[in-house]
Amino acid sequence: MEQRDAAGYGGCAAAALGAATALYVWGASTRTGLHMGTGLEGNGRDLSVLWTELPLVLLAGALIPPLTWLLTLRLLRGHGALRARALVAAVCTTAVLAGSAWALHSWANPYDPDRVRLSGVLVSDLDQ
Repeated sequence: MEQRDAAGYGGCAAAALGAATALYVWGASTRTGLHMGTGLEGNGRDLSVLWTELPLVLLAGALIPPLTWLLTLRLLRGHGALRARALVAAVCTTAVLAGSAWALHSWANPYDPDRVRLSGVLVSDLDQ
């Protein structure tokens, strides 16, 4: 029962942390800001992202880390103590969560070379 408890608690923690991280990265992105109407008087507002992108982002954030946790524990079954297997599973899950957050950030904040000066300072819309 101890092994099932450790797997269950770790999977639930990974799901909660993954969903929270995905929501934060998606919500803080430039793409979401543009869709949610950060322009003057709500110009460019497209609230359809709330029922198209947001559920998929939350679903991926809530499923990928616990699946990594579970897969790692299943692959290491019978190899060493539970504490060591849980540590390896936590490291693998953390790496996958960080990679997923980076991928989401890269997708949600597309690089636009016209908007960045050589010094790295963002260009204002008024400068154009």
